[in-house]
Amino acid sequence: MKKTIIILSVLFLAAGIFSGCNPLKKMVKNSDQVAYKTTPNPLEMHAGKVAIDISITFPAKYFGKKVKLVITPALKADNGSDEIIFKTQTIIGEKFEDNYDVINYKEGGVFTFRDTIDYQSAFRMSDMELRFQMSTQKGQAANLTTIKLADGVITTPELVMGGMTVDGGLLTGNTLAQTVAIPVTKPKALLETETARLFFDLQKDKVKLSELKKDEIDSLKAFIKRAAVNPDMLLKNIKIASYASPDGAAELNEGLVKGRGQNSQKAFQKALTKDKIDLSNNAEFFLTETTPIEDWEGFKTLIEASNLEDKDVILRVLSTYSDPDTRERELKNMAATYNELRKDILPQLRRSVIKLEYQGREKTNEEILALGTTTPEKLHQEELIYAATLTEDLNKQEQMLMKYAELYPQDFKGWNNLAVCQAKLGKLNEAKANFEKALNIKADHPAALNNLGVIAMAEGNDDEAWDYFEKAEAAGCKAPALGYNMGVILIKRGQYAEATSRFTEDSFNRALAQTLADDNETALSTLNSLGSSEYGLFYYLKAVTSARADNEGDVFENLRMAVSKDQKLRVYAMNDLEFRKYFDNADFKAIVE
Repeated sequence: MKKTIIILSVLFLAAGIFSGCNPLKKMVKNSDQVAYKTTPNPLEMHAGKVAIDISITFPAKYFGKKVKLVITPALKADNGSDEIIFKTQTIIGEKFEDNYDVINYKEGGVFTFRDTIDYQSAFRMSDMELRFQMSTQKGQAANLTTIKLADGVITTPELVMGGMTVDGGLLTGNTLAQTVAIPVTKPKALLETETARLFFDLQKDKVKLSELKKDEIDSLKAFIKRAAVNPDMLLKNIKIASYASPDGAAELNEGLVKGRGQNSQKAFQKALTKDKIDLSNNAEFFLTETTPIEDWEGFKTLIEASNLEDKDVILRVLSTYSDPDTRERELKNMAATYNELRKDILPQLRRSVIKLEYQGREKTNEEILALGTTTPEKLHQEELIYAATLTEDLNKQEQMLMKYAELYPQDFKGWNNLAVCQAKLGKLNEAKANFEKALNIKADHPAALNNLGVIAMAEGNDDEAWDYFEKAEAAGCKAPALGYNMGVILIKRGQYAEATSRFTEDSFNRALAQTLADDNETALSTLNSLGSSEYGLFYYLKAVTSARADNEGDVFENLRMAVSKDQKLRVYAMNDLEFRKYFDNADFKAIVE
């Protein structure tokens, strides 16, 4: 480990420098009067860049009037092989014939230059150097040894990536911004139905004995008998809905609908009594549903499902005419077709539908989860998607949500929440495809837009991610995750003050943004509000903020905790210039060496 120091080295001169009236002689002799400064010191990485801002102050009566000074800035890595050469800078005395910045002999002056390079990890520990060459108009020359201004680059902003792991509770090494799942609450017990049908002859309302002996009537009666003694089931009512086919006079059909309803109820009640199914304790158990006098909707549904040759013509009649008599007349004009209707379609409309409504017992969370992981098809729709919220096991969540998406492919929630789970599992391709399916069902949904931004960020496309986040914001997304994600990108862009305004909840990366925005006290408060963590990086940031606050005891305490949880942080801390004040401290060395 090195201390950050500035060394002005001795001069090594080319032959003949002291001969005659060489103007370099005085500059060499008084070189210790030249002042150098680099800002910041150490160098800092922001938004993946390292900027240098160097000033050289020459005293009065120092810079020779006929002298040219060529300065080569360089950043040299500690590995001894890598270096970055910055743009060469040239300054001249006031009588040197050339077109460069001039330093006045009598008054002296300050020369400044700035440059920026892309950050490379090899230069985290490095020397910021200035290399000089002096010459006169007549060709006399002198070389200076390297002047070291600073060593190393502070890289605290790069902690933002690991911060996403800490904030998301993810596996170490898995960095992911925050996705938005559609909230799911525990469903109430559903009102369910079992049905059976009774069919009638043309213009008749009497229930035929053969209809009462059908399998579907027997099945309904057996179900009611079992449900009546099942403590987990609550019988609500039996509704009778009766219909007439749309042929014949309206007055006749009205009477048929009423008669079929009354007779169906009496017949079914008698059948229940015969089977010793007693529902007499509820006088209002049987209800009559209001239905149309002529069942044109049922007629249309049957036609659409049929293979009739004139199917399209019939549907066109229905869409063209709304008056029932006109419809019937137009259909009867198609004699052959109408005969098919009388034979195959209209009889299916002369019916009563007996519908039992019942409610099952509300399942416990344990029952829902057990069914979700073994036989998910036995759960109702809302129960199945809720089951996936009852376990922390992402693989089990994925299994249940995949089944949900298979059974209910038109439900936006299923695809979105499945993709959220897959993103956390690191299955980015599958997650991206399923987020896109969610958007195909529900265009411009803010959750899915945010989530596609998360995928884009994970793929390294921060600009694309930002576009998605802005679209999510415009679509009305209010989730704290969106502000978090935008804050992360702003940290990566080096816009720390703006980043702090985006975070609405305390998190590692919120504290990091506050630290980088020079609000160290608030950053410490944010970290303390988060309590403890299983992640070493959390304690590492606490050590950094403690170092910036000159709190040596907290620096070492948090570094010990960080290293104990993540050994990789030991090496990282060893070369972290945030701790440069402690490089020679025995306690610090004991932690990192």
